[in-house]
Amino acid sequence: MAKTTHGLPETKGFFRLRGLATGLKKEDALKAQTFPSGAEKNTAKFGVKVDSESIVFINVEGFKSKNAYLFKQSEVKGEKPQQKIVPWDDRYNYEEEGFKVIGTRLGLEKDEKGKNIISTFAQYDAAEEVVSGLSDDISIYVQGQIEYSSFKNREGDAIRNKKLLADAVFLNSKDIDFEEEDFESLSDFKQTIVFIGIEKAETGDKFLVEAKIIAQNSIENAEFVVYEKSLANMIKKNLKPYTAITVSGKIINKADVEEVKETNSWGKTNSFDRANTSYTREYVIEGANPETIDVETYTQSTVDEAIEKLNSEGQQKSSDAWGKQDTSDKKEVEEDELPW
Repeated sequence: MAKTTHGLPETKGFFRLRGLATGLKKEDALKAQTFPSGAEKNTAKFGVKVDSESIVFINVEGFKSKNAYLFKQSEVKGEKPQQKIVPWDDRYNYEEEGFKVIGTRLGLEKDEKGKNIISTFAQYDAAEEVVSGLSDDISIYVQGQIEYSSFKNREGDAIRNKKLLADAVFLNSKDIDFEEEDFESLSDFKQTIVFIGIEKAETGDKFLVEAKIIAQNSIENAEFVVYEKSLANMIKKNLKPYTAITVSGKIINKADVEEVKETNSWGKTNSFDRANTSYTREYVIEGANPETIDVETYTQSTVDEAIEKLNSEGQQKSSDAWGKQDTSDKKEVEEDELPW
């Protein structure tokens, strides 16, 4: 487990999406940056249309580095993989020895049998590979980790962000058709949270879960949504503040378009292509695993102490199952296997 700045263990989150690639034709689909320090970064931004209404946006991003980190899986079960640090320009020169660069797994081409050809790229390179190797409306599968951050705007209000960072992008095993009778949307997340509280929303038939996410270098506030009343009651009844638990559900990012209508001088109502567009962005909890409940690791005092430590260092930016269960654990995908 990676060491954190504040000393508390991370509460990690993962996602998996299946849908149609979109947004790759935009000029800023690939953004190359050079910072005053000289550091170079590539960022690929595009969407995955997971159903007829919802598009979830993801990033493939990484820095160019002085060195690259390689690993080699051991042939002995249970034995740790070997690691090697090499100069950046040599990052792909050790593949014949079984070493692979630590980075993003891509399967953007298929062999003669229709099987994905999977390669691993440094994240910096993967951003370029994704933009050049994919195009809009191609059926893809994406998985990765959820990154949480926050900042204060000019008015002093805290703005919370969730960024989906892909660590694997594959061509889907078959073309996706949203109109097919057996189509099932896949836009799942699984997240360990430090529960703070749950309340009924002021508007709408839903409940809001307030939680803290323990990141490597910060502690973030996050909000999740519950629509199922029985699940909301179970959470409220059984969880005390600062209890850690793993939840799972759906990522929603749906555009709500309201037509702009005006009456012209001839008294006739015109409907313009221009419209008021707002977005429903929600992480909807559909299940919580009671076997993951942890009442010892995180307490109000330990979390407050960790936040105080970050602030002082200038680093804090601001069955019995409950409901549906996500039974798939995050695990390494073998070279000759695909999730779908």
